[in-house]
Amino acid sequence: MRPLRLPVGVLLVPLMRRKLLLLAIASVLACVIAGTGLAAGSTVVTQFSFTTPPHLQCGILGTAVVHGTSVLRDTGNGTFFMSGTWFGVFTADSGKSATLSFAGPVRPTSPPVIDEQAGTVTIMSTAGGLFEKLSITGGPTLTRDAGPVALVDVYEYTGDPNNPIGDQISETASGLHGPHPDLLDASLFCDVLVPYLQGP
Repeated sequence: MRPLRLPVGVLLVPLMRRKLLLLAIASVLACVIAGTGLAAGSTVVTQFSFTTPPHLQCGILGTAVVHGTSVLRDTGNGTFFMSGTWFGVFTADSGKSATLSFAGPVRPTSPPVIDEQAGTVTIMSTAGGLFEKLSITGGPTLTRDAGPVALVDVYEYTGDPNNPIGDQISETASGLHGPHPDLLDASLFCDVLVPYLQGP
């Protein structure tokens, strides 16, 4: 196995790939932020906003509008610090919408590692603050995860060291402090979202 210095936007992928966003959306945002070309010790603040093409979320067709601000600082040792806010509003074809948001720092705990023999890329990180909040847009919260958590995300290795991240294989969470109902129950997100979006 060998460590790899990845573009600074790549750590966003585990967070963005969850729930409302498709892999393609995560990749677009990672590429946009990575394109800023951080030098060691520098900080870049990026504001982003885009609309997704129609897609299924928990089996319901709709689109999402995503916006937020990221603050990225290259630490110069193959890792970086990220903080900021992120909001994704999914609107079903019925017109009902839900908002997924997060805010707070994310830090890799070691440089990403490519294992060419296993065909994987592993990213270890810690997240704090508001890890994830799903709510009815302009209304009550459906589920909320907050507080520190350690994450190990494993991806397929594409074979291209310049674009190594493929499909996500697994995510393991540990060291949870605070409420983390969605991380502890993978079906909870759709269990609370679908009845609202399909209801009267």
